[in-house]
Amino acid sequence: MINDNQKDTIISVLGKHYSPKIIEYLNKKKICNSNGNPFSSASIQKIVSGIQKNDIVELQIVNLVTAVKKRNEKTAKKLQTLL
Repeated sequence: MINDNQKDTIISVLGKHYSPKIIEYLNKKKICNSNGNPFSSASIQKIVSGIQKNDIVELQIVNLVTAVKKRNEKTAKKLQTLL
């Protein structure tokens, strides 16, 4: 389950409106809920808040946050070289 520190990291990397970004990532990976439908914003918020457990989605959120963090760091380095 996602704890408060991890939730804070997710929000700091993806922003306060993280659900659509996570849903888009899950859709690209073809990961659906138990009914075979895309995840809703409410269920993503429950997972990120630690109310609902879903190991598969939690792992994918970690992968997304890691990728976005790396991309942000790369962009910051390029900006520093320009300045």
